[in-house]
Amino acid sequence: MRLNIRSIQVITIGLLLFLALSGCDNNKPIELYVSIEGNDHATGAITNPFASIPKAVEAVRALRAKGNHYPATIYLREGKHQLTQTLVLGLEDGLSSVAEKAISEKPGASQLVQPYLKFAAYPGEEPVVSSGIPITGWKRLETDHSELPHLAKGKVWVADLPKGIYRFYTLYDEKGRLNRARAEGFVPTKDGDKRTIYFPKGKIKKWDNLKDVELNIRPRRAWAINMLPIGMVDEEKGMAKTKVTATYEMSPLSAWVHTKDGCSAWIENTLEAMDEPGEWVINSETRKVYLWPSNPSEDGAPKGILAPSVTELIRVEGEVDYSGKRDKPVVGIVFSGITFSHADRRAWLDDEDQLGWGMQHDWDMFDRPTAALRFRGAEHCQVINCKFVNSGGSGVRFDLHAQQNKVEDCEFAHLGEAGILLAGYGPGTKDVNHHNSIINNHIHHFSEITWHSPGIWAWQSGYNHIAHNYIHHSGYAAIMLTNRVEPDRKVNGEGGRTVRHHEIPKDIIHNTKETYENWKIREKYNHSRHNVVEYNEISHSVQLLSDGNGIYISGAGTGNMICYNYIHNNEEHSMPSAIRCDDDQHETTIYGNVLANNYGFAACIVSKGVNHVINNFIVNPLVAPRYGYVSYEWVSVKGSKVYNNIIVSHPEGGNAHGERPRMNQKPYDGLPLLAEIEMDSNLYYNPTNNNWMNKHLTEMSKSGNEQASIFADPMFTDINNGDFSFKEGSPALKLGIEPLDISKMGLKK
Repeated sequence: MRLNIRSIQVITIGLLLFLALSGCDNNKPIELYVSIEGNDHATGAITNPFASIPKAVEAVRALRAKGNHYPATIYLREGKHQLTQTLVLGLEDGLSSVAEKAISEKPGASQLVQPYLKFAAYPGEEPVVSSGIPITGWKRLETDHSELPHLAKGKVWVADLPKGIYRFYTLYDEKGRLNRARAEGFVPTKDGDKRTIYFPKGKIKKWDNLKDVELNIRPRRAWAINMLPIGMVDEEKGMAKTKVTATYEMSPLSAWVHTKDGCSAWIENTLEAMDEPGEWVINSETRKVYLWPSNPSEDGAPKGILAPSVTELIRVEGEVDYSGKRDKPVVGIVFSGITFSHADRRAWLDDEDQLGWGMQHDWDMFDRPTAALRFRGAEHCQVINCKFVNSGGSGVRFDLHAQQNKVEDCEFAHLGEAGILLAGYGPGTKDVNHHNSIINNHIHHFSEITWHSPGIWAWQSGYNHIAHNYIHHSGYAAIMLTNRVEPDRKVNGEGGRTVRHHEIPKDIIHNTKETYENWKIREKYNHSRHNVVEYNEISHSVQLLSDGNGIYISGAGTGNMICYNYIHNNEEHSMPSAIRCDDDQHETTIYGNVLANNYGFAACIVSKGVNHVINNFIVNPLVAPRYGYVSYEWVSVKGSKVYNNIIVSHPEGGNAHGERPRMNQKPYDGLPLLAEIEMDSNLYYNPTNNNWMNKHLTEMSKSGNEQASIFADPMFTDINNGDFSFKEGSPALKLGIEPLDISKMGLKK
């Protein structure tokens, strides 16, 4: 047999790798290295590193098969580590009972060593895990394309799509994500349905790349945005049909809903919308991408352009028994010091994949690959000191079974969707997403594409510790604890397909009512309970949508604690309140929060249920709220406790506490009555009106409430510089009000 030089090289390298792996000491931890200048036929040593992460994982698995069950670390060197397919880590990569036994039996082993498999940045270096594929071969678009605006002609470049990529929804250069071409906005001309929109003349056309065009719309409601592919267009009738069902009817927004430009809909991805540098358009039929570069090379051509190839870069996945009671999670996977970038946004393509699978208001899709790093059945996994930046979807999500996991000291920035998502199983008895920690993360400038995406969201997830995070510049809410998918939800309604009907008695399903008494019966199926949200700092929320909040709790379980958070400078007129317990929410404690310099057009704190508001400071509100600084809404609030709060009102006054029933609500429906609240030892102050609280205190005293409450200057030490301690002689001290220290809130110093 004759061998050529290439064959001899391959055999030699393979033999070296075999000898390296077979010669490893099974009594020592594993250390392998990956470099963008490495070779996948190498040994993985620091002097002979692999070229790809999958190859290093393959090598670790080979060592495990040879009996080495010690912890393994894969070090990533400086540079962009490309993944063109999602890297899936399974049970074989995590700690098993065999591995735990093997380690414990080693001489001198006193306890289990964690982590079991760690992906770490090499000390002093900043590796980036990316799905971005370079786009090359750019040529200036010389032809006088009829659809291009006049100001764009001669400035647009065109290239072929990279091999293996059919379509993408985000694009990147060396500075970050580039904006897809966006047309001038409009308002639907009349009410449509969830698949039909009526538009002004010329706003939607039969473009050549119609299959790539998306309608971006805020469908009727204040709190959601949809990106929908277009199926057909009738330009003469001013009517279009979408391929996917919208969350709500595609109709004009209500008059009270805030918008930036008065418009609620617009088209993206057409050549005629390319009117500024940095915008791009894709035509999947001709396999072309067009770009007006904002950071060109010397000859004007685009440089460093990357097209994403996947929506999730890495998935850690155990054995999921969806209909059963138990899953088998992956244990002990850790990511440290790594940057994750250039994953795509996961688009809505058809109703089969989307309809009924949306978690509350379709703010995200249930059990879907929408994050750069995803855990699906995981325990004792960690994400430490990592960055999630410049990506089209979310940063991290923990789906279904997730326990004792941690995300700490990370940065999430310039993401198209959410920062961190904890999402358990839908309503039912399978409660396996709990006891996770989200600590000391800087989450900012997220929800840049899908505006309703939150910074941190625990959906059907409980007993989590969410603390010391700094969250700012969001399109909608900063932190959410919710379920809001009731057992009687129709199968194609929001989250309807997530309901585990086989685990809920039929009489409970058929008798669902949003009352406290009925909630207590259903609470066992609402798993977002006993979460502790404390010492977080939140600012500049709700900058793109409307009706959002700094912290939002709705349809969740019992015992959630919202404590010692600093929520300030949320200045958009679109934010109704800083903290809101919305529909079907009870037994939440809101304690020790500082709410300062917020707009809050409706209220500062909202409670739609039996919840407790204690020792909170509301100061320097930017407006007198419409309903009350604390507003009690829609349902009976009997049994709520409201003690030791300080409210320093806007100079124009407003209600300290407000009753807000539903429109035309009858007394037998359970009105929210102040007289039924246990309310006392509160301190009120208005800098311009000494009589501001006279009426309230007089009325409440008739029901035995507010007996110790007073109107007086709280005598903060230095409110303008954020010192909320009290001067000597402050009436707050006499009332037993705890001073609050905002220096302990937000990121750990």
